[in-house]
Amino acid sequence: MKKTVVVLVVALALVTGRAAHVFGHAEVSAQAEPSPTGPVGLTLTPVLQASQTFTGQPIRFPQSDNQLVAVLAEVAPGGQVGRHLHPNPVFVYMLEGTLTIEMEGHGTHAFSAGESLAEVVNTWHNGRNLGDTPVRFLLILAAQEGTPTIIRP
Repeated sequence: MKKTVVVLVVALALVTGRAAHVFGHAEVSAQAEPSPTGPVGLTLTPVLQASQTFTGQPIRFPQSDNQLVAVLAEVAPGGQVGRHLHPNPVFVYMLEGTLTIEMEGHGTHAFSAGESLAEVVNTWHNGRNLGDTPVRFLLILAAQEGTPTIIRP
């Protein structure tokens, strides 16, 4: 009988959420706090919203089975990306250093850490690191699946 009463008291304590008081732990709760469903500690900082490249070309996405390709690039001091073009839109976010981009028909432009750009499409260009520290940047390229994201001469 004594054993049955103890089992019933423990079961009742667990069901009513009073197990903490029965076992001497006031901080334990039988019911967990609901998890928040919205953002907690989130900061969103827009880095680019553009409908044109930085040289004024309209941004047009490929029509078909598309893909996004994300690439981290690093150019050593005195190095270069090499002459190339992109047949589709490219988003660039500069992480470290300064990249100087020479473009056919559009002159030279420098982009530094924290800056972003919609890169030129179908225009020959070359990125150079004229500084003494590495240049790092993130590229996000839109392309049709199975087609190149970069074309070299």
